[in-house]
Amino acid sequence: MSGFAVGPGGDDGAPLPDFSPELRFVFAAARLASGGVASAQLDRAAAQVGDWDIAQRGLVHHGLIGLAVPALLRAGVMPVATCAALEAARRAHVVGAMQRLHELVRIARALEAAGIRYVFIKGIALSIQLYGDPIARGGRDIDVLVERERTRDAEAILRDLGYVPPINAASVRPDEDTPPKESGWVHGESRILVELHDRLCENPALLPWDFEALWAERETVTIAGMAVPAMARRRLPIYLAVHGIRHGWQRLMWLADLAVLLDSDAAWEETLATAAKEGLEGMMLHVGWALHHWLARPVPTPVLARGARRIDVRLLNRLVVQFHDGPQWYEARPRSSLRRFIAGSVWSRSITYAMKPTRHFWGRQLAWDLSSPQDRAAFALPGGLGWMYPLIRPFGWAIRRLRA
Repeated sequence: MSGFAVGPGGDDGAPLPDFSPELRFVFAAARLASGGVASAQLDRAAAQVGDWDIAQRGLVHHGLIGLAVPALLRAGVMPVATCAALEAARRAHVVGAMQRLHELVRIARALEAAGIRYVFIKGIALSIQLYGDPIARGGRDIDVLVERERTRDAEAILRDLGYVPPINAASVRPDEDTPPKESGWVHGESRILVELHDRLCENPALLPWDFEALWAERETVTIAGMAVPAMARRRLPIYLAVHGIRHGWQRLMWLADLAVLLDSDAAWEETLATAAKEGLEGMMLHVGWALHHWLARPVPTPVLARGARRIDVRLLNRLVVQFHDGPQWYEARPRSSLRRFIAGSVWSRSITYAMKPTRHFWGRQLAWDLSSPQDRAAFALPGGLGWMYPLIRPFGWAIRRLRA
C-alpha cells in the first residue's frame, strides 16, 4: 500500500453533504483538532455561521471541547460571547474530567483489592493513550470491562463506593443467559456514571474479542500516579470504529481519535488485515472514507479505491449521514421520542447489519433483535417457551413506552 490521498479541494476542504452552516463549522473544528483544516477554510466556515449558540452547543455535543476549543480560541474566528461560553464550557470540562479521574482511581483500587481483573476502555485512559493528556478528550462517564465471572462482585464494589443503578435501568435476572453487555451505575453525590461491561458488544458475533484476549494484550497507562490496564493500541482502531459507526459518528471526537491511530501505511495495513479476519473490512474502509471526506485527513489511495468498489461501504457512507441531517443535530434525542426511536431502531440497526454482512452475524443479530433482553427480564417464561419472546416483543415495547 503506498500513496496518500488528501482531502479534495473546495470551499470547505472536502465535499460534505448539505449540512447546516453551524454543523459545517463543527466539522471544521473537528478537522482543526486532527490537523486537517487550513486557516482560510476555518475562516470561511465561521463566516457562514448564522447561529453561534447552536455552533457552540454542537462543539460540546460532539466532544470537541478539549480537542478543538483551545485552537479555536487562538484562531479568533468566533464572536466574543461564543468564546466566553466555550471558555466556561472548557472549565466545566476540566472539572468534570478531574472528578472522573478521582473516581476512576477509587474504582481501580477497589477492584484490585478484591482481585478482580479489569480493563478501562475509552474515556480518560484512551485520552492518555492517544494524546498524553487525561482531559484532551470529552467524556461523560467511566467505562470498565471486567471478567464476566466477577461481574456481580464488581457491582457490589460499586454499591459500596456509593453508586446505584439509574432509575430507568432495566432489571436483570441473575440467571439470565445473555444479560445486557453493560450495567449503568450513578454515584449518589457526584452523579458520575460508571458503565460496567462484561463484553464489548451486545452481540458478541460482531466483535468476538473475549476478556482473556484483551487482558493478555493489555497496556498500562498512569493515572494520578497509578498504573491501570487499558486496551492494547493495536486493537483500538477496530473497537473505536465499531463503537463510533454504530452511533452514526454522533460525536466527531470518535473520528478524530481514529485519525490519530490511522496515521501511516503500516497502521492501515495492520488494521485492515485484522478487520478482514473479523469480517469487518468494509467497516474499516468506511472509516477511510469518513476520515478523507469529513475530516480531510490523508488516507492511502488504495484504501479509498477499495472502499469505492464496495456496496456495503457506500451504504454505510449514506446511513451515517442520517444522524447529522435535520434539526437538533447538536443535542441528544429525548428519551422515548420518535426521533430517538427512528435513530435507534431504524438507522442504527441498519448500520449494524451493514457493518458485518455475514450470514453468521446476521443470524445472531436477527435473533437478538427479535428477542429483547428487557422482555426476558420482565417476563420469565419457562425454557421450553423461549420461542414466544419474539411474539411478545411488541407488547413489551409498548408497555415500556407507556411507563416512560
